[in-house]
Amino acid sequence: MTSESLVEVTFMLDDLSMTDYERQEFASKLLKQLLERSYTVERTVDRNVKDGSKSVLHKVPGALTALLKLVDVVDFFKFVGEKFAEKPLKVHLIYTKSTREVTIETIGEKAALIGKEIAKELLDEMGKDSANG
Repeated sequence: MTSESLVEVTFMLDDLSMTDYERQEFASKLLKQLLERSYTVERTVDRNVKDGSKSVLHKVPGALTALLKLVDVVDFFKFVGEKFAEKPLKVHLIYTKSTREVTIETIGEKAALIGKEIAKELLDEMGKDSANG
């Protein structure tokens, strides 16, 4: 297996005026659209659930996690930004080749712009590392 540069992106609709059900419906529709575009994405598991709860896997309402190749991050954010548009959004990015983590809390379009800029910076860093390596 090659050592690809991957970015884990966890994002959720952060609209407190919506019910968990409404946020989950939005995420379900988006999940289907992202899977149709061949992204690796799934519902986000809540890792803070206490032992002994009835369900084995608790999902965070309205949250999805994608594992993306670094080169796909810009297009991914463009697509997600369009879907979230003016909706409040939380995004957490983890770049697997470094210790870089970023959390963004803003509306969808702005989060998409910030995410695209971060992806471009990471691509530039990766290019510099390849040139020096």
